[in-house]
Amino acid sequence: MTIKTRNRLNLSLFVFSLVFLAANIIIFIFSLYNKSFSLDLFETNPSGKAFLIQYNPIIVIASLFFQIIYVCVTSFMLFRVFEKTQATDISYFFLFLIALIANSLRIWMPLFGMTNTYTELLIFCGNSVIFSKLLMPLSLLFAVVMGNVDQRQDLEKNIFLLLIGCIFFATIIPLNTANICINYEVDYSYRTVIKIAAILVSLATLIALFFNNKQRFYTQYTTIGLCLIIIGTFILFNSTNLLKLIMAFVFLLFGNIFYLKELHKQYLWND
Repeated sequence: MTIKTRNRLNLSLFVFSLVFLAANIIIFIFSLYNKSFSLDLFETNPSGKAFLIQYNPIIVIASLFFQIIYVCVTSFMLFRVFEKTQATDISYFFLFLIALIANSLRIWMPLFGMTNTYTELLIFCGNSVIFSKLLMPLSLLFAVVMGNVDQRQDLEKNIFLLLIGCIFFATIIPLNTANICINYEVDYSYRTVIKIAAILVSLATLIALFFNNKQRFYTQYTTIGLCLIIIGTFILFNSTNLLKLIMAFVFLLFGNIFYLKELHKQYLWND
């Protein structure tokens, strides 16, 4: 993949995420105006919990909008900061952002009132969430393990196989459309297995990055930054109260600063 092609993809993702954000905002405003927007399925927990840790469906909606905004900002950063840098890692980080966009389709559940329906769109949203949870940790693992200079010739093939593999498993894993979770994702089989696998893959990614930096005499800022991004993403996927949303924002903000800034410095030194 040439630098020009990668830059076009990053710019296209920025434009798409921006349009996607605007479209969802318009749908949200229109549904409020028509009084068709309802969160009756999951009411705010009145059990006397503190405001910060109390479940609130509005916070879930806000976290999904933030998720799309994060993709907008980060994809633009990738385009501007790495515009003239042959960084293979960024191509896989692009897939990480694709996973976040796919996961944000959960926002259609309340916007289109699909929580009590059984439609093709509901199934598509459910499959998209599984796809995102498979692609998110694997894309970051590939960014670390397959991001070396000698792996550049296999970049397109690796991306293709990664996408096809995640799509395949996302479509064959059974959905339980009768159960909608409190974070507006369709329940699915093997949830615990996928969660454990994602954690193990993420730990392997951080360990591999740590030793890569140590071997090349780099600082561990990228390891710290990627760790913050991973933690922030896990929290964001399950942001059901204000505290989780604030934590996700902080982790992703500083994760981006540490990881992308230091990664750019490393490529500048190498170039």
